[in-house]
Amino acid sequence: MAEQKSLFKIIKWKLVGAGSIGVGLWIVTGILGFPSVFQWMFAFYALLGFAVFVMLDLPPMKEITGGKAILAVVVFYIGCSTIYIAASHLLPQYDPEWEKGKIAKILEKKRERAATVSTKELYAKTRELMDRADAIMVKLEGLEGGDTKAIKPVNRKPKMAPGTPLTPEQLVAVGKEAYDLYECYNCHKIGGKGATKKRGPKLDNIGNLVKPEDMKRKILDPQIFVAEGFEKEHKKGLMPDNYKEIMEDEELDALVAYLMTLKNTSVDTPKPVFHSAGQH
Repeated sequence: MAEQKSLFKIIKWKLVGAGSIGVGLWIVTGILGFPSVFQWMFAFYALLGFAVFVMLDLPPMKEITGGKAILAVVVFYIGCSTIYIAASHLLPQYDPEWEKGKIAKILEKKRERAATVSTKELYAKTRELMDRADAIMVKLEGLEGGDTKAIKPVNRKPKMAPGTPLTPEQLVAVGKEAYDLYECYNCHKIGGKGATKKRGPKLDNIGNLVKPEDMKRKILDPQIFVAEGFEKEHKKGLMPDNYKEIMEDEELDALVAYLMTLKNTSVDTPKPVFHSAGQH
């Protein structure tokens, strides 16, 4: 009869093999640019393979019959269900309502812009009519003998035109909202919050490194300059180049205003390296 292996002998080399495979998969998937959730998933598969091969080498269990067999099946089912449900909650979930909310925000901005344009036109027309009314009243005064106290110009003009420029504080707040709306945090970090992978540079000190006009050009045309140390990511074209089509001028100005307030010198924000055509 063959000697029964100890648990240590059963798991020793399998653990080494599974660990090597798991680390190898982690490194390879990282080089290929897989998100961290997939890296963890591949590492988990390596661990799962380790568990399967260990169970194959374990001594055979005593046969279970009757009520104990039914109980074992029920316990196994509950255990598997618990693992699957827990894993589904830990993994990122697609929330259609959240995605709809993002789309609604973009559409709301566009509707507001359209409404503002219409209101501006109405405001201009109102002022024109008021000016004409005032001119008519002045003429009437002349016809009645020049009594300036008899009739005074109406001069009832709206207090403030729609689209009045925002205060600097309001502009920065709108810019921060645009930063979140266009999900810039997927590739950049501010205050330690943002991308978990190396896609784009930290922006905590960008206000001290880039001029507003250059920042605006960079958003509209990512080829203007590259962040030092991110040449490889720059060549991959990871930064979207369609903001000029989807971003309103007001949003762009606000976003740049917000980015220019980021002047935390304690964070190592990479310096911009301008291409020859955009060198400053």
